[in-house]
Amino acid sequence: MRISPLPWLEPVIAHRGASGVAPENTLAAIRRAGELGARWVEVDLRRTASGPFVLMHDATLDRTTNGTGLVSETPCEAIAGLDAGGWFGSDFAGEPVPTLNAFMALCGELGLVANIEIKAEADADAVGYAAAKALLEGWPGTLPPPLISSDSPTLLRAVAKIAPDFPRGLIVTQVPSEAVLNERAWGCVSVHASDTFLTRAKTALLVASGYAVLVYTVNTPARARTLFGWGVDAIFTDHPEPARWQNG
Repeated sequence: MRISPLPWLEPVIAHRGASGVAPENTLAAIRRAGELGARWVEVDLRRTASGPFVLMHDATLDRTTNGTGLVSETPCEAIAGLDAGGWFGSDFAGEPVPTLNAFMALCGELGLVANIEIKAEADADAVGYAAAKALLEGWPGTLPPPLISSDSPTLLRAVAKIAPDFPRGLIVTQVPSEAVLNERAWGCVSVHASDTFLTRAKTALLVASGYAVLVYTVNTPARARTLFGWGVDAIFTDHPEPARWQNG
């Protein structure tokens, strides 16, 4: 029997919270994921111009807030005053952009484990160090450690130096060669792959190399069944209610 490198991993992870029914990467989406029965949530983390981290997928504020410009060039105080919910629907108008500290506090309150994807278009070392330090200081001790993911090996190595006990996952757009996988150069326990390119053979290679395989973004039970049949460990979905997947 295969032993998972992430024994506390759940098969269904709420992608940016319950982002199918609430604005992504907001506390409303995180809270809704918990209400729907999710035990794991995935969020995106970016550093602001003034230093603190906020939950945001895009490099710019434009798509999911009423602000404009780069997150990395905007102070946290200015981002805190933006509306991150109105674009999704009037019921969420005024929903703020969460800080990392607010997110960690809510995870502790709801008992949610997290996969935190750290975003950095530049200064990956510095961003990784700063994020790891903030997570070490604020992550609830009552919860398993968060799974830290990135598409940057440089960033993941920086995280490992500060928080070696935090498991790490590499986000890939293509499956690395077997030789590279076997080196485990990044010290990662998981590989996070897009549903658009993953195959049974690629899944088998990742599993044989000792990685947990997490796949984004999967919103149909039929596709989830196929992926789990290949040996995938978990899926990211915008609709994390367990009944959807258990009965699908």
